[in-house]
Amino acid sequence: MVNTDLLKKHASQYKLGKDTAGEYHRQLFKLHPELAVPYDAEDIDPDSIATAHKFIMYGMSELQYFFRLPDAFGDDRKWRSALSSFKEQYSDVGFPLDKFNKTIDAFLAAMEKNAGGVSAEQKKNWEELLNKAYADMKTWGWY
Repeated sequence: MVNTDLLKKHASQYKLGKDTAGEYHRQLFKLHPELAVPYDAEDIDPDSIATAHKFIMYGMSELQYFFRLPDAFGDDRKWRSALSSFKEQYSDVGFPLDKFNKTIDAFLAAMEKNAGGVSAEQKKNWEELLNKAYADMKTWGWY
């Protein structure tokens, strides 16, 4: 069972702002360079991603989608609505939803840097939550 209170508290510790919003995509493109392609970022040095206006804006949105998930978990309607934010964002960008599982380590790396670290318990709970999100998207025929 996912400890949503633990995750809500952890999400609230992320200092989301202009200087930290791009970190998620920086990590994503470092860990999975092929995922930079849908964002037209394959020729950009991942370290400059975090200061690019486009990725600050994307990061502001996408990180908040992650942060909404613990609150929506367990309520089918809220859960599907929260996940549909990813679906819409990724379809606008051209990012394949079947690669959503590859965002987990990038998200955790951003949390590690900007939310005061990631404990083993936090990591286990985020992974469980995000793997459930990935499985549900498949069940619903989104990929």
